[in-house]
Amino acid sequence: MFKISTSAAAIQDSSGSSYISASGIYDATINFASVDVSKGGAKSVNFNIDYNGNSQTIYGPYIFAKDGSMLEIGMKLINQVGILAGLRDGDNPSIETETHNVGKDNKAQDFEVITDFTDLPIKIRLQEEYAINPNTNEIRKSLVPKAIFSSEGASAAEIIAQENGDPVKIGNDLAKQEKYANNITYRDGLTAEAVADWKASKAAGNSAPSSKPTPKVANKPAGSLFK
Repeated sequence: MFKISTSAAAIQDSSGSSYISASGIYDATINFASVDVSKGGAKSVNFNIDYNGNSQTIYGPYIFAKDGSMLEIGMKLINQVGILAGLRDGDNPSIETETHNVGKDNKAQDFEVITDFTDLPIKIRLQEEYAINPNTNEIRKSLVPKAIFSSEGASAAEIIAQENGDPVKIGNDLAKQEKYANNITYRDGLTAEAVADWKASKAAGNSAPSSKPTPKVANKPAGSLFK
């Protein structure tokens, strides 16, 4: 059973476009966060967010491996969001099956949604990551969530410290993250030059991001997946 923790180890943090496309720290709202289960049984949490009036999906961290073991890095991020959403020590996030319209075709799809995170305003640090897609052998770009703060810029650790009456300066953790806001990750031997060439090739082909509207259609209780 996954429960929220307020321990320091669990919550401390170690573009102008209508869509987020580059590394940075952004003001956004979580439309809904959903638990996804891979074919092999690994679990991850994805965030459908609203940014500048448009919805887009940020594929989040894995929280459980295929063998069911908890993954610390991913769970830490989700635990921090839980604190921002008002959950505290021992709380078990609520999971419900909800239907949302997503994708280019605005197609209805069922999701296992962490309802505590729905409509939560946040600041999120996203980092561009480039790797080789093993299925196509082509470059693949991802936006990886590295840290999430309240809309006022408070970290989970700062919120808990303030509640405990400890001396704390709200926004200090966010300021530390700003030093890394423009970082980019290159994997599989890729270089900045290779990625720049790839981007130029895509631009010449006039490819552009597509909108992913996500109005809620229906919801029904489903119970917890954190078991």
